[in-house]
Amino acid sequence: VEGLVTMCGAGGPALKEGVAIHLYSCNAPMLDTAFSNSDGDLLLVPQAGALHVVTEFGRMSVEPREVCVVPRGVRFAASPA
Repeated sequence: VEGLVTMCGAGGPALKEGVAIHLYSCNAPMLDTAFSNSDGDLLLVPQAGALHVVTEFGRMSVEPREVCVVPRGVRFAASPA
């Protein structure tokens, strides 16, 4: 994943508690690529435009202001709609 920027955070994976806020611009599909977060659950919240998210469990479309929760360790790919 290119362009993932950490805005702020508190706690850490060693403590198994905390939070981090990242900003990512999804302007191209993740072709033949997947992302997984081993530190914790990941919340995807599209700001402008929908996302198509493909996980190990299936496909979904996430509209702006909706929240997609990707559990820790689950591989996924996101593409702009």
